[in-house]
Amino acid sequence: MKKIVALSLSIVAASAAYSEIKIIEPAAGVAVPLLTDAQKAYVSLDRQARREKFADATYRRKEMGLPAETVPGAKKPREAYWPKTVRLAWEAKDGVEYRVAVRDMAKGTVVIDERVKSGELFIDNLEIAASYEWTVEGDGDSGKGTFKTEDRTPRLIRYPGVPNVRDFGGYIGLGGRRAKQGMIIRSAGLNNNAHDTYYTIDELKEMGKLDEVKAAADAAQKRLDQLLAWQADPKTFDREDPEYKEWCTRHIGEPATKFLSSRVHRAKSVVKKGGDPKVKKGKEPGKSRVDGENGAYIRARFGIKSDIDLRSDGECHGMTGSPLGDGVTWFHYSSSAYGGMQGQSGKAAFTKVFKVFLDEKNYPIDFHCIAGQDRTGAVSLILGALLGYDEDALYLDWEVTGFWNRNAKFNHKELFDKLVGGFVKNYPADTIQESVVKYVRDLGFTDDDIAKFRSIMLTER
Repeated sequence: MKKIVALSLSIVAASAAYSEIKIIEPAAGVAVPLLTDAQKAYVSLDRQARREKFADATYRRKEMGLPAETVPGAKKPREAYWPKTVRLAWEAKDGVEYRVAVRDMAKGTVVIDERVKSGELFIDNLEIAASYEWTVEGDGDSGKGTFKTEDRTPRLIRYPGVPNVRDFGGYIGLGGRRAKQGMIIRSAGLNNNAHDTYYTIDELKEMGKLDEVKAAADAAQKRLDQLLAWQADPKTFDREDPEYKEWCTRHIGEPATKFLSSRVHRAKSVVKKGGDPKVKKGKEPGKSRVDGENGAYIRARFGIKSDIDLRSDGECHGMTGSPLGDGVTWFHYSSSAYGGMQGQSGKAAFTKVFKVFLDEKNYPIDFHCIAGQDRTGAVSLILGALLGYDEDALYLDWEVTGFWNRNAKFNHKELFDKLVGGFVKNYPADTIQESVVKYVRDLGFTDDDIAKFRSIMLTER
């Protein structure tokens, strides 16, 4: 009898030691948002209201996508163009390290596997309208939770080191079929553009180019004197000054005194160095944005196989492959944007680009220019129209760049209207989608080609 009692007590003790972890958040079945309230505020507007807000320089600069999310414990707010995080929380023991795994229930793949020494984990880069199961394990205990994500486009993406990234998929296309997520991602450049290099003052001296040294010093002093004079008497300030006009596109509504203060400080530094000579030395390839941990995360999380680079030869000077590494095929096709898509070079570039999208072995694909807005936006409109995205979605897909680029010159009237207008004018039809189909046929593609792209990208009914 005593043995039986002892055995029973040991079982109870074991049960107490290894128990189920209580899940706090998200509640089972809850649809969690992947857009911040600020992001939702813009994308929830109707198209005309969005257009008006987009053109309002004051609104766009201060409010579009802002305030960005602030995650507890983070040193600074997240970027305004990043997706909102999902908080996973559980009752934790002090000093215990927990392993958290998140699985996409439809695909059966584990998308997140991390370790933390706390009772919460903030995750991102989840798909919209998806169901997830997650487990937490630590100190022999375990817990399980499930949640869904909101069905709200766009699906924003965080690429470490790369701005303005989002999933091309997620929108509803022909026949109510959703475009697959994780297949095509549009982003800014995966590395910086190549740039010119210039000789320093010391290098010019060593080369005996003293005239160039003197010219640089004189030009620097002249600019400083000019700025100081304007600062002393603001009435004399030349508002047509090229540097000031360029500054205004990035500092909308800021007083000229702020420009003068910053430029005087900079000019004094240049004078102290002896000037800023513009004697060209050569050209260097752009620095990678995805080296080290950044690239490792992108490759592991998104499995990119192809990198379509729409930049010019000059921007890609010195490149021989994708910044993501040898395992990613680099397709470099210098493209046009907006009205330029109707020109010979624009058509030739898209012909090459679309052939990449017609080969299933190339997926998942990342395509980009340098900012991910103009050339990238033009290609995205064509692809979206082919899949049957409604007109509102085609506009929204372009506008989302406004969460990142608040330059007043980035607007519908000067840019996107010319892209849409080019198709409407040259390929008249009842809808923009039909105009784009005519355009693609005119490039030599067949209805079978278009159908193949749709079969690759659209989910089954």
